[in-house]
Amino acid sequence: MKIDTVTIRGFRGFNGERPIHFHPSLTLIYGPNSYGKTSITEAVEWLLYGSTSKVDKGESKDEYKGSYRNCHLDCGTTTLVKVLFIKDGQYSEFKAELSGEEDINKYIDGKAVEFWPIKPDIGPSPKPFIMQHALKYLLLVGPDQRFRGFAKLLGLDTLGEMQTEFVSLCTKPESSISKAAAILRQQINALETRLVLRPSLKNVHLFFKKGKDSFSAFKAATMTECIKRVPPGSASDEVLPALLRARDEAVKKVFSGSITLSAYTSEESAVNSTEFERFINFASEDLIAQYCGLVALVTRDAVLKRAGFFKVGMELLGCKPDECPFCGRALGSDLLNHIQRQHQGLKDEEGRSKELVTQRLNLIEVLASLKRDLEKCQTRHGSRVTTFLSISKSMPELEKILSPQHISLYEAVQSAITDLQKLKDELEPLYLNVGDSLNKVQMSIQQSKEDINLIKELGSALITYANHVKSMIQSINTFAPRMSDANQVLKHELDSLAGTEDIGVLIDLTEQAGMIKRGFEIESILESLKELRKTVDQYVGSEMLAAITTEMSGDVMDWYNNIRTTGDPDVHFSGFDMDRTKKGEIKSRRVQIKASSYGKDLVSAVSSLSESKLNALGLCLSIATNLKTDCPFQFIFIDDPIQSWDEEHGVQFIDVVRKLVEKGKQVIVLSHNKAWLERLRIGCRSFNGLYHEITGYTKDGPNIIEKPWCTWKQRLDEVDAILKDNTADSIRLQQAEEEIRIVVCDITAGLYLNKKGIQRNPSTFNSAMVRKTLIECGVTMDLVDRVGQTFETTDDAHHAPKDYAAHRQRIRCYHNWAHALAKLSE
Repeated sequence: MKIDTVTIRGFRGFNGERPIHFHPSLTLIYGPNSYGKTSITEAVEWLLYGSTSKVDKGESKDEYKGSYRNCHLDCGTTTLVKVLFIKDGQYSEFKAELSGEEDINKYIDGKAVEFWPIKPDIGPSPKPFIMQHALKYLLLVGPDQRFRGFAKLLGLDTLGEMQTEFVSLCTKPESSISKAAAILRQQINALETRLVLRPSLKNVHLFFKKGKDSFSAFKAATMTECIKRVPPGSASDEVLPALLRARDEAVKKVFSGSITLSAYTSEESAVNSTEFERFINFASEDLIAQYCGLVALVTRDAVLKRAGFFKVGMELLGCKPDECPFCGRALGSDLLNHIQRQHQGLKDEEGRSKELVTQRLNLIEVLASLKRDLEKCQTRHGSRVTTFLSISKSMPELEKILSPQHISLYEAVQSAITDLQKLKDELEPLYLNVGDSLNKVQMSIQQSKEDINLIKELGSALITYANHVKSMIQSINTFAPRMSDANQVLKHELDSLAGTEDIGVLIDLTEQAGMIKRGFEIESILESLKELRKTVDQYVGSEMLAAITTEMSGDVMDWYNNIRTTGDPDVHFSGFDMDRTKKGEIKSRRVQIKASSYGKDLVSAVSSLSESKLNALGLCLSIATNLKTDCPFQFIFIDDPIQSWDEEHGVQFIDVVRKLVEKGKQVIVLSHNKAWLERLRIGCRSFNGLYHEITGYTKDGPNIIEKPWCTWKQRLDEVDAILKDNTADSIRLQQAEEEIRIVVCDITAGLYLNKKGIQRNPSTFNSAMVRKTLIECGVTMDLVDRVGQTFETTDDAHHAPKDYAAHRQRIRCYHNWAHALAKLSE
């Protein structure tokens, strides 16, 4: 894709809307500093990428907030950038409109799109924009930022991101493991701390330290020590019970009791949640309606008796349908029909009454079920607290055992006892109140004295009770971890007082063998992550090394050599490498930029080369990576490339521009150095590019005029010289023919300006447009016809057909007709 036209309105330095035409090979734009040159580059970059490099790399994003919109743009006018791309002769207009401060609305040929269709292609590719001081964000930064800059240039940024994730995981793995695994590691560490303090168990500790690979040996050593402390001849399955008995007997002589308060498990919490929801929502509108509906059963007893009477009477009527079975009275048809209707109505009422009876039985069962659930709830939570509160009788002894070293744990136990006792005392009357309300509702149903206030009182009592239970559960879960710590410390202190430290440690090691094994496995995994980090670092370093030392170093060096002059001191960039350790291993994320001085290596290019050479290196690096990678764009913007350079190096860079164009790139060069641009234009004369000059700047933006690449007289003189050269080959003759067409377009545009006072872009002219313009300018038809023939060997896009062949005589005719047209201009 190449650029045909860029239109900018209200973006950065542009206020009023301005179109800028680009040549398919080379476009030069001159403007003094601060006249809006860079806004042109940034406009195209913003359209394609949604932001600019200047904003992306700014240290403070707040300073750039709202900077895309020109401050002088009318409030009702939208900031927009349009780029008319051309690919394979097909045009496509990309338009971006600024919405708010940063959002962008995108359109292709007038149709709204969410993404540009080229987005997957441009993601990994270097941006086709080489800004002034291109090296600043690549080399004059910290090691990590430099690595990321190179990785992005080389399309290795995904690899770099992967390494960052691995390093984060491997450097602080503890932050990535689950809470349960973290607690398990703490428990293992606490066990080891106790084990270290028991010299008699040093053999056990020896295998404990070795971890996963020595777990079997650790278990065997633990069993050996256990057997020493139980009666001789004890079977293996009797060893642990014997140790527990020995410990309990010794400890009871010092203190009897434990601090037991366990948090609710996930399964228990699920049951609690279901139970809570049921209590809160028990007295629903539907349940209340069912309860109140039972009142109708009282009035239906008489209905049921009448229904029974009619049922017997209808059965007797089957024998003598003409007379009443009870009094013998004759029954006419009207009376008989009345009796049948009454019977059917009573049957319907009987059916509804049976439904109410079933509803009554169901409601009785619901209330009975609620009563059972309330009893279970009270027992489950109450007993949990009661077990813990039993330690309150032993608090004076507990204080002596835990003080002074563990006084904070004692105080925590005391606080938990106070709070939970208060919650338990408050819960009991609430439970009794719910029971009383429930009994009243059950009694009202039995006595057929349903009262809506009773069922509502039950619902309210349930909510109050459920909320209090919830508070108790939360308090238990809050206190439980600290109480577990207190209980462990209590056990250890009791072991110390009772002389059972060894036995206590051995019991814990035996009982928690499964937990210890899992802990060893976790530690093994965490340790292996360190090795994984080394492996990842070496792999990423090797990939980067291969990328920067093979083709990249050579490509950058080729372009760098194009800028060097014969008078330069022999102090230059000498290639890329990765820093290494003393062992020769690649240092992770450390890209080295090498330099040499008269054959000797310098510390680095960054510290040794001058600013001008670093700037040249940055340009060469950006050019090399732009040419190397696959990119949907065939254009490249080069903004103020020769800043801090002397005249000789500026001349050398002209050759770099020529080579880029010859490689098929559409090059757009912007500079504030007018004299250098003029030399560049002369040095690239044969490319017939476009030259724009920014002549002034107002609050409406830059004033841009297009100037001819060279005068039509110079072009005709060159054509004349080619025609007089009998050795000129077909390529030079074809160039001469193209020069004549450019002359015709330039002169036609000049005639139109003189006649109509309107500036038109000659680079957009084709055969039809030239003919129409000349006719409008009053040129004679015979000359219009002749001039039109200069386009007969090209199509509207100025492309020659496959069978094209240059003819010297034909070109002479074209040359003469161009001179005739030029006389009109004069």
